[in-house]
Amino acid sequence: MNLAHTSHLRACSEVLFSAAIEARWLAYQGARDAQIADLMYAVHNIPHLMLDWDRCDVNLLRRILADYDTKWAGHGLCLNKTYDAALSEGDAGTPQ
Repeated sequence: MNLAHTSHLRACSEVLFSAAIEARWLAYQGARDAQIADLMYAVHNIPHLMLDWDRCDVNLLRRILADYDTKWAGHGLCLNKTYDAALSEGDAGTPQ
């Protein structure tokens, strides 16, 4: 088991943080149970993947995040964009 590289840890953590905020906001709205379920489906494996990165298929992870984004476009969070933005911050030479 190998821990994900710092830039991927940052990206995964940002996605989980954003997903938690989004789920809370959706719950406060009192609607969109299906969106909350889809959101949690998209992120539920991320904690395990962060700890066992060798097993992570990054392309599959990004497709799952993108599937959520496509289905719920215009309704808030863009998971894949959040992941890519946090990942590029790490690649741009910010302190890791």
